[in-house]
Amino acid sequence: MKGLPQAVTVGTVLVAAVPFIALTQASASARPAVALTAARTAAVAQGRVHAPVPLRVRSKANRLSQTYRRLPNGTTVALRCSVKGQRIYGNRTWYRLATARHEYVAAHYVKLVSGHVPPC
Repeated sequence: MKGLPQAVTVGTVLVAAVPFIALTQASASARPAVALTAARTAAVAQGRVHAPVPLRVRSKANRLSQTYRRLPNGTTVALRCSVKGQRIYGNRTWYRLATARHEYVAAHYVKLVSGHVPPC
């Protein structure tokens, strides 16, 4: 469809194709911000699990929510964003995993390997 954004999967990364918008000289300063925003949303942070027992992947950012699965120590995970949730050893940050459903892990047990985790 003409004028609508399209998405294409390349390997494991989703790439969005945005239609070209002609910029006037007055709005040219807005162009770098658009490029940075697109690059920031396409990038996914990576973290490595550091837990004494397999880390529980939860449906919400707290210890009482449903456990979807467990991640063994040393597992590398893709992180979409961070939220504030239940405190785990003084740390209220939880990471939402870059998966199709809402899955969360306590940030206390995940060490960032690459990238930056933006707030959700």
